[in-house]
Amino acid sequence: MRRTAQAICLIGLAITLIGVAFKLNHLAGAHIITNVGVVVLVAGLLLWAFGLLRGKRNA
Repeated sequence: MRRTAQAICLIGLAITLIGVAFKLNHLAGAHIITNVGVVVLVAGLLLWAFGLLRGKRNA
């Protein structure tokens, strides 16, 4: 049950970061850098969440 909760939190965090990235695109001058950073972070969070759901754990 704990892994499921962690995975849900990570997916929620990834979705929140996507929303922040879209908002920053209107405010920041460095659109490409902001987008690349958020895409890499979101991809990492989602891979981590799916790894937790599948039961694979890197200690």
